[in-house]
Amino acid sequence: MIVATAGHIDHGKTSLVRALTGVDADRLPEEKRRGMTIDLGFAYMDGPSGARIGFIDVPGHERFVRSMLAGVAGVDMALLVIAADDGVMPQTREHLAILNLLNAPAGAIVINKTDLVDPERVKLIVKEIRTLSIGGVLENAPVFAVSSMNGDGIEKLRSHLNQAARLLTQPPAEGRFRLAIDRVFQLHGVGLIVTGTAYAGSIKIGDRILIAPGGRAARVRGIHAQNQESHSGRDGERLAINLSGVAIDEVSRGDWLIAEDGLLSTSRLDVRVTAAAKSLDGIGLQDGQKVHFHHGSADVSGRILMLGLRNLEPGQSAFGRLVLDKAVSAVAWERFVLRDQQAKCTLAGGRILDPTPPYRRWRDEKRFEALDNAEPSVTLLNILGEGSIIDWSSFSKARNLSDAGCASLLKSVNHAQLGEGSSAIIVSPTSLSHLEAEITSSLEKWHKARPEDVGVPGPALRRTLSRPVPIKLFDAVLERMSHSGHITRAGGRLALPSHTVQFSDQERKLWTKIEPLLIEGGLRPPRVRELADSIGIDHKPVEALLKRASRMGLVAPVAPNRFFPPEAIEALLKLASDLTVENSEGVFTAQNFKDRAGIGRNVAIEVLEYMDRVGRTIRHGDVRRMKDSV
Repeated sequence: MIVATAGHIDHGKTSLVRALTGVDADRLPEEKRRGMTIDLGFAYMDGPSGARIGFIDVPGHERFVRSMLAGVAGVDMALLVIAADDGVMPQTREHLAILNLLNAPAGAIVINKTDLVDPERVKLIVKEIRTLSIGGVLENAPVFAVSSMNGDGIEKLRSHLNQAARLLTQPPAEGRFRLAIDRVFQLHGVGLIVTGTAYAGSIKIGDRILIAPGGRAARVRGIHAQNQESHSGRDGERLAINLSGVAIDEVSRGDWLIAEDGLLSTSRLDVRVTAAAKSLDGIGLQDGQKVHFHHGSADVSGRILMLGLRNLEPGQSAFGRLVLDKAVSAVAWERFVLRDQQAKCTLAGGRILDPTPPYRRWRDEKRFEALDNAEPSVTLLNILGEGSIIDWSSFSKARNLSDAGCASLLKSVNHAQLGEGSSAIIVSPTSLSHLEAEITSSLEKWHKARPEDVGVPGPALRRTLSRPVPIKLFDAVLERMSHSGHITRAGGRLALPSHTVQFSDQERKLWTKIEPLLIEGGLRPPRVRELADSIGIDHKPVEALLKRASRMGLVAPVAPNRFFPPEAIEALLKLASDLTVENSEGVFTAQNFKDRAGIGRNVAIEVLEYMDRVGRTIRHGDVRRMKDSV
């Protein structure tokens, strides 16, 4: 069990930890000199049941609230310490607000230094803190009156902590491993050490690990869990991890250690935010306000944008978006705290709903409501119920699901999956059925209006649908329908299997003469007049036939006087794709294309312009890239 102390400066948090554990958590020379905790301190206590309790002693001084926030994030219990001679002070109120905003899972109130006052003074302080705690996480918390100097009440508090540790249940580690790094140092003869609280998953010696948000890879050489050497560590534990493959200047406090397959970096977060209560000196929050975002052990500046509100009053909640000045590593349902731009006061806190939100048209309250649930299965059903699609790779990473968690979730929710692996998308069976039916209906109407056409180009078919359909979903559904035989593809056109287009007898005779000449031309088929001269007829009927053949999908109209068979177009597209793969920037020039194809500059330009027109390539100045998504 991990316990964090909280409270005003000089209220005896460090002496209380020393009385409980026998360990002085002030570890820095400056802390000894100044008599105050500046950074996080750590101590451990073994209970009679064998449960080990780790204490995080956090600073109380206003200047060091950042360290306090890093210390109380992810703990099992918080002790709010109040000196009996001083009573409730400014940092007492702020630390209580932070505990509420972080929704600390359990806690207790400790009135320290009782040896300095009479019992009536203690009763007054208890009454005051009880009033302040109404509606918060410590509303029903037990109160302990102690003196860390003479030991009064210490054994009773120690017994309470041991019982809480004994009753604390630790479910199987879930999710990909995540640890918020709060200390980084070099140990002589050992190497680089990082410490922090594990939020999710498990880790063992030999594992490959990433430092997020940057993504630098490292390997785990050694682990101390709860201050004891261990082969492994897991969520809910304080861990010290010896890393290899990374230098000390490549990792810092505020970074995360995460599993190799869990990298997700973001500077935009959709959130539910709650302003600190007025009773705890909350001043509310304004739309567009600059803030400090505290998450795990990170402190990043940014701006809060609120959905539908100009001002958030103390104690009020709303949906919003955080736009940060630099990327962070975050997943859904993790908590955060916001402080003002000058880092003088705590403004608000909340939950992350979506760490991979859309950049545009984000002010959709229904989307926020669909995301506002701790259970991934409920969120998944909410999103599917709205008729939206889910990029499965992004969804699973955003909710930090393990492979087993992904499989279990998909098994529990009625869904249709299109594609595999990182390209898989999830859609509701009802939405999929409606879209397939609409595609079929649109094809029927197209065939009826244009019986001479072999089919409809994909982009044109997409434009006939009643509502905008994401291209990733559209392409996946076409692939599914093609694989099942419900539609056919020919020359880049789509049709129903029942649709047929045929030449007249005269056209068929002419086609049997022209088609071999086109195929023999390879990547540079003859022009219209060259074809006409080869078979000894006027060019006009040849041109008319090729236009008809292009509508049937038998040739591609690259230029008014040049038509390519589908095989040649596919070969040239493959060539263009190969060029983009070979180039580190994923682009190619007309010169590259001409040289590789060996078809001459004019023909190369005609082909490239045709590829641009049909949406297979995109031109940017003198270079092009393959258009793989819209």
